[in-house]
Amino acid sequence: MKKRLFLTLLVALTCMANGWAQKLDPRYAPGAVPEENGRVVFTHRIEAPLPAGELYNVALEWANIQYKPDEEMPNHKIIAENPEACEVTAGGEEFIVFSSKAWSLDRTRVYYKINLAAQEGVLTARIFNIRYWYEEDRNGGFKYTAEEWITDEKGLNKKKNKLARMSGKFRAKTIDHVQQLFEDLELYISRKVMRKTPQN
Repeated sequence: MKKRLFLTLLVALTCMANGWAQKLDPRYAPGAVPEENGRVVFTHRIEAPLPAGELYNVALEWANIQYKPDEEMPNHKIIAENPEACEVTAGGEEFIVFSSKAWSLDRTRVYYKINLAAQEGVLTARIFNIRYWYEEDRNGGFKYTAEEWITDEKGLNKKKNKLARMSGKFRAKTIDHVQQLFEDLELYISRKVMRKTPQN
């Protein structure tokens, strides 16, 4: 009797543990992939006490460091500079790694555009036109857009409480990657502002 009770309790605890482990991380929950007119667009506003022209120059510096083209990533570069409008647009081409082991590497090539628009005291960063090229070495691979692959409708299960089986990893890693880009940009700007601020 005691053995049966112990086994029942063990099964119950295992099921509870599995349920907790499978809960959807709030970072990837519904609404984490924003859409504008049916298009996936991530937006981030950074406040900085600089005139629009100076803030644009700082954003351009960051973009020139971040988006240097090379042979493997020819689309990773500055696309347009507009000093009059205080805007710069770059194209991103990078690898997002899902898992890396000694015998296997699961990753996707991701393309996107990022627009940095400066105004007095505020820089608005927007990431859009996100596309993926997955398993490119296997018969040409598979190509997806963010709109057909990582939205709430496509990147989550029907109940919207778990990541989707195939596209969920794209949703999670894209959100992480975008957040990292925004954090890097904000840190770069804050360091520039600190250097300009007189120290008492």
